[in-house]
Amino acid sequence: NFRSANGWYEPSTKSKLPNDRHGHGTHVTGTIAGLNGIGVAPEAKWIACAGCPAGACSQTNLLACAQYITCPTDTDGNNPDCKLAPHVVNNSWGANGNGNTWYEAAILAWRKAGIIPVFSNGNNGPGCGTVGSPGDSPSVIGVGATDRDDALASLSSKGPEPLQKRIKPDVSAPGKSVRSAGSASDTAYITYSGTSMAAPHVSGAIALIVNANPGATYETVYKLLANTVDTATLKPSPANCGGVDNSKYPNNDFGYGRINANKASSTSSTPVPSTTKPAC
Repeated sequence: NFRSANGWYEPSTKSKLPNDRHGHGTHVTGTIAGLNGIGVAPEAKWIACAGCPAGACSQTNLLACAQYITCPTDTDGNNPDCKLAPHVVNNSWGANGNGNTWYEAAILAWRKAGIIPVFSNGNNGPGCGTVGSPGDSPSVIGVGATDRDDALASLSSKGPEPLQKRIKPDVSAPGKSVRSAGSASDTAYITYSGTSMAAPHVSGAIALIVNANPGATYETVYKLLANTVDTATLKPSPANCGGVDNSKYPNNDFGYGRINANKASSTSSTPVPSTTKPAC
């Protein structure tokens, strides 16, 4: 379900067709919208911008992609059309450090445009305070990774974020040994692990929520995700990061808990205390 109209942009090369030289973006997109049981929202239309074309993410490319997502252009970077902006933007990338706000202006522009930003929490676990930027931003939905045993994946970074000690991640999703689309061929599959694999589960769930609730805002989506999580079978670690009791939710392991896409997309929104203070 690739949307061809203003649906692809590669800032560094201006390539005419979507391509993936290392497979990361293909795997992530498959989890969001893939067919044959791998995608959370298989009927969703997707667009993409190559901010990390060869596995390395430059600030120049990432900022160009932020602008593209706000007002998608053609492959040459011309003819922007803000009406073609997506409802949700998945960001399976981040820095090893935290407390860095260089991308915050781009995030706030997305929020102002009604685009819901989702970020991976980072792969520097299992220590406390290892959440990376921009996943530690108070203006995004940060996502941690769970494994098949309902524990936090050992690689999944934990909160709190360093500046105001907010709880991070906001929610969690499967991120260990995730099978999705591979880039080797049109029929390839591959298994990866990381919070990069967890975030697209949340982005796919948000696509379902917005489809069921047209016009849903960031705040509405956040509440629906947080109010419908699964926590009963989760196995938090002994460390109470940031002094937050891991037997209670939200905490700095799982956030509010592991998302439940079915419940989130079929439940009415009710208030929930936010772990962040989203900018309006």
